Amino acid sequence: MTKSYEIDYKVKVGIPMPLGAMKTNDGINFAVMVPGKEDTRCSIILYRKGTLEIVTEIVFTEEMKFGKVYAMCIQGIAISEFDYNYRIGNKVITDPYAKMINGTKIFGENDNKVKTSAVYNDKFNWDGDVKPAIEFSDSIIYKLHVRGFTKHRYSKVRKKGTFAGIVERIDYLKSLGVTMVELMPAYEFNENSHMKNGKVNYWGYTDADYLMPKVAYSSRKDGKSAIYEFKSMVKELHKNNIEVCMEFSFDKEITPNYMIDCFRHWVINYHIDGIHCNMSDDIRGAISSDPYLADTKIISYGFENDDFSTHKHLGESNRVFMNIARKFLKGDEGQVNDMAFRIRYNKEFAAPVNYFASNDTFTMMDMVSYAVKHNEENGEYNKDGIEENYSWNCGYEGETKRKSVVNLRWRQLKNAICLLMLSQGTPMIYAGDEFGNSCGGNNNPYCQDNDTSYIDWRLAKKNEKFLEFVKKVIEFRKAHNILHMEKPMQLKDYRSLGMPDMSFHSDKTWSLEYDVLRRQFGVMLYGKYCKIAGKEPEENIYMAFNMHWETKHLGLPTAGKNKEWKQAFCTDEEYSAEIEDGKTKLARTIKVPPRCVLVLVSEDAPETEKTEIKGYKNHGRKKA
Repeated sequence: MTKSYEIDYKVKVGIPMPLGAMKTNDGINFAVMVPGKEDTRCSIILYRKGTLEIVTEIVFTEEMKFGKVYAMCIQGIAISEFDYNYRIGNKVITDPYAKMINGTKIFGENDNKVKTSAVYNDKFNWDGDVKPAIEFSDSIIYKLHVRGFTKHRYSKVRKKGTFAGIVERIDYLKSLGVTMVELMPAYEFNENSHMKNGKVNYWGYTDADYLMPKVAYSSRKDGKSAIYEFKSMVKELHKNNIEVCMEFSFDKEITPNYMIDCFRHWVINYHIDGIHCNMSDDIRGAISSDPYLADTKIISYGFENDDFSTHKHLGESNRVFMNIARKFLKGDEGQVNDMAFRIRYNKEFAAPVNYFASNDTFTMMDMVSYAVKHNEENGEYNKDGIEENYSWNCGYEGETKRKSVVNLRWRQLKNAICLLMLSQGTPMIYAGDEFGNSCGGNNNPYCQDNDTSYIDWRLAKKNEKFLEFVKKVIEFRKAHNILHMEKPMQLKDYRSLGMPDMSFHSDKTWSLEYDVLRRQFGVMLYGKYCKIAGKEPEENIYMAFNMHWETKHLGLPTAGKNKEWKQAFCTDEEYSAEIEDGKTKLARTIKVPPRCVLVLVSEDAPETEKTEIKGYKNHGRKKA
């Protein structure tokens, strides 16, 4: 392109901080970092607004150089009339710090158009937006793909596959009990990067312009609309007491400083509440101690320590929970001790974020429907995706109408939801799992921009019974603080309240047996320990987990002084708890059906059945 007309302007040395383009009293300030070891020629290209017509190109001079940063102030131009890019060496690039990008409209469109950067004057009215500030221990995270969440033809959403589409589903999210939505990459990523055979990088873990929402996820498909729609989504979610977390995936060449600037930008300018990003140890340390992010939930792998937080704002992405829980669920040998540990697992300074499924695993429905992955449609001869799925098809590979298989699958899914929601830490649901959404056995649908990845909302009605069970268990978790304590359980009565805060039970009470053939155990939570968290004492809870294919008996401790046990729910719909007297009054047992989770709560006993708490200290018990 050549220049079509001349403009009057003056240039002078600019301000090197902050990076990016911004309007100042002197003019428009441009600051850009030039990567590489050698000195490289750098210039600004100005385009007529909304076009690729080059108006002029201005070279940075040596006096405008500050280390590896060039800074120039251009006077005499109205930035509203121009877009811009940088030319570094022979390469034209968008501004890594651009707040708005033009030229990306339709998802998957690959017309090789040059994208341009734009200065954006933000006039969004937040109307006094207040972040919900929900503690990790009280959170229910719901991970979704913005496009896939509502793109399905049966989603009954007007603005399918967009930020506005999420707003249309807020009532559903509230009814489910969600407190935070985690968005898979929703910034301006390049879905066509390194892709072949007409496929796209649907997930978005690729190179990107990181500082603005993805234009293709807006209903009007332009930069300003994307910014407005994203902010409107955040504001509406906040009004409904739902937080917003964004997942980021950075290229290897991205600097730690840029990552921190990026996080700050989204937290300050877009009011997001959380960040999920897998980072190296040194970057995790810098992020977790950043003062601008002190109130922001930060989820990553493995935080070793945190000396900077006044409260628990770090989350540990806990894939280990998924692997162990899946193995225990399908009845593998030798899993009792590990599963008991994961139910208890918590940290003083970082909340474990537990999940049964994510975008790069089998969905929960596929976890009980397929023994092996079926990724042929990805075009990689089924060689992509993880091999360690720890799944069990319940006797038949894939879809079936066999009643025995179908019933067992639903039982297993209920068991999985219970394991997730009854564990300490913070549960995360992968969108659609709450009503049995399937990817057809594809555990790596990274390139499937179609019904394989889209959530089929017809299943919410078809599998309504399971959906209602999920809601019930989430509601039960929320109603009982003892299930989601902020601090780790000690497995002892360290405040002399009458019983241990958490205890494990096998055939006998107060003892966890974990020999290799055992597939069952019980857990008791003592509700008085809610006082330690500054909350009112609650009823006690006993949870029986039996993943054996045979009925098993577990020792049942006393429900507490003047208390008795009452069944709260059971994943075997036809079962009603049978509490059987053992040899002594203190050695009662409970029968637990095959592949079942049974939950009891304590309630006041009739006057004639009031009891004392005694005996637990006399029973040997092993720590999980």
